[in-house]
Amino acid sequence: MTRNDQLQCLILGFGLSRSDDDFGRRTNISELWNDAKEHGFDCDQDEVLDALYTFPREQAALIKSVSAGEGFHAISFERVRNTTDWTGYFLVGEFSVKVLSEGRVRYQQLAAQLAEATPTPTPVG
Repeated sequence: MTRNDQLQCLILGFGLSRSDDDFGRRTNISELWNDAKEHGFDCDQDEVLDALYTFPREQAALIKSVSAGEGFHAISFERVRNTTDWTGYFLVGEFSVKVLSEGRVRYQQLAAQLAEATPTPTPVG
């Protein structure tokens, strides 16, 4: 399992842990990066950005609400993925991680692989 897979598993789990509304769980890059560090990942923010960039669109929708007149408009990351400033989508403000059906399946698979790869401490006594 690659580090990117591990980070995507963490982000999928983050998205599944609580959904704020139909748009998924709101977050920002700093919160995801801190969550990764709390889970023992020695990574930098660029690795988290790479994990977000490479998410297959059928597994997770990355959505940002932007002001549009008197309301808000949802912008999918897919609209900016192939632009030169795609990082700005994640670096400025909040976005939502909405885990889709295929993402739930992938999360279960990756979590099982991580559990197998992580040694279980032997009780002392």
